[in-house]
Amino acid sequence: MKKSIFLLLALPLLLVGCKKNEVVVFGEPVTVKPTTVSPEACYAYDKDGTAISLQIKTTGEEVTGTMEYAIAEKDKNTGAIKGKWTKDILLLDYTFQSEGTESTRQVAFQLKDNQLVEGYGEMNEDGTKFKDASQLTFTSTMPLSKTDCPK
Repeated sequence: MKKSIFLLLALPLLLVGCKKNEVVVFGEPVTVKPTTVSPEACYAYDKDGTAISLQIKTTGEEVTGTMEYAIAEKDKNTGAIKGKWTKDILLLDYTFQSEGTESTRQVAFQLKDNQLVEGYGEMNEDGTKFKDASQLTFTSTMPLSKTDCPK
């Protein structure tokens, strides 16, 4: 009897569908939504002469917006971002201007406790894309906290 009750309770957890973000519960497919993200949000970090700001607009999984890095004692760069949410990971292409030159590089953030923590990992040969985005480490000492967006 105990085995039957255990199986009955465990069955919904074991019945994972083949489709992405879909779970079968009592024979019915249920879509599991990624972490809830506001359609428009702003995040910032400002400490010890370093300021980072990120303004995003999310439509489905697609994200667009602007970002600015002003790292202490380094050149400031400002630009546009475009990418997508995959669960709680924001993977973006950041096209920015620095010292009069336009560049693009990939950046990643993980949403943790209402903060965005930047991810780091091995880059390709020209330093523009992560070699393997699934192998990123999210341990930034500069977490971006959610802030009010400028009006």
